[in-house]
Amino acid sequence: MNNTTDLSSKLKEARQKKNLSQNAVAEKLNVSRQAVSRWETGKGSPDINTLPFLSELYDVSIDELLGHEVSISEKHSQDSKEGMSNLDETSPETTETNNKLANPRLIPPHFSNAFNWEYAILMLLLFLSSFIIFVGLIVSLYIFIWTWRNRRHYKLILILAVICILIGLNNFYTFIDYVFLSSDSVTIEKIS
Repeated sequence: MNNTTDLSSKLKEARQKKNLSQNAVAEKLNVSRQAVSRWETGKGSPDINTLPFLSELYDVSIDELLGHEVSISEKHSQDSKEGMSNLDETSPETTETNNKLANPRLIPPHFSNAFNWEYAILMLLLFLSSFIIFVGLIVSLYIFIWTWRNRRHYKLILILAVICILIGLNNFYTFIDYVFLSSDSVTIEKIS
């Protein structure tokens, strides 16, 4: 069995054990249901940044999702560490705080506070593409299609791509009008 099939079967099995639908998983991770379906059928795989959230959602380790066997001694040491940390919780207020820290709300990786280079580069490309007539239009169209298919959570990028496409179409029309459709004729007369 290859790694993709193993991962897909583990993801499906873990989701079913938690009695979650594909829609529920997609909603919690802020991805499309089709993405979850592709992961479970082996036609795609989750992003490396999404694996920790899947692991937490399904209450299984990333190693288990990836099909790596965890030795009994490692599992025992993990269990004993968890047991020791539970002894430190004394008051109900600390218990509630520790539970919140141990199980934070699932926040997809694109909402983290870390600087997102992909997002910044797409913004820069769109900004620069608005100044170039032909290439800018093609780049803006490509970014829009790619973002629509892969990164639905980049709503600002989609809006900027549409604006740049409209600017590109306007520039293209102006260029065509100026070069080919201009009916203004210029006559040069010699003054004697």
